[in-house]
Amino acid sequence: MFRNTKRKRQGGFSFMELMIVLLVVSVLVAVVVLAMSGFFTKTRGTAMSGDIHTVKNAVDAYLLQSYHAPTETGALPPAGEYALIDFDATFTEGVITYKFFPSFLAKLPRHWDEGVWRIDNSALVSVDMSPDNY
Repeated sequence: MFRNTKRKRQGGFSFMELMIVLLVVSVLVAVVVLAMSGFFTKTRGTAMSGDIHTVKNAVDAYLLQSYHAPTETGALPPAGEYALIDFDATFTEGVITYKFFPSFLAKLPRHWDEGVWRIDNSALVSVDMSPDNY
C-alpha cells in the first residue's frame, strides 16, 4: 500500500523565534537596570548643564552686540535679584532686526516658555528647577 509521505511537524519553537524573544527580554532588562541606576536622571542633569552653557554664550553675544540684556526691560536686574530671559527679545541694527532666538540661539532649551530661565545682575544664567525634573 501507499505510505503517508507527509511528515508531521514537530512541536516547539524555531531558533529564530527564540532569538527574537531573547532580544526583547534583554532590551527590557537593560531599560529597567538603567532606570534603577539613575542613568536617566544623570542624563537630565547633563542636558541642563549643556543648555545653561549654550544660553549663557548666547546671552553674552546678545549683550555684546546689542548693549541690552535679553530680558523684558532690556536691562539686567538689580544686585541680588533675577530677571526672566525673554527668548523673543529683539533689537535692530541699521535695517537688520536680530532676535535672541534664532539669531543668537540655534535651538530653544527645554522649558524655555515656562518662566524658569533667569539671569542675574552679572549676566549669570540659571534655571529655576532641579536637574532631576529637567
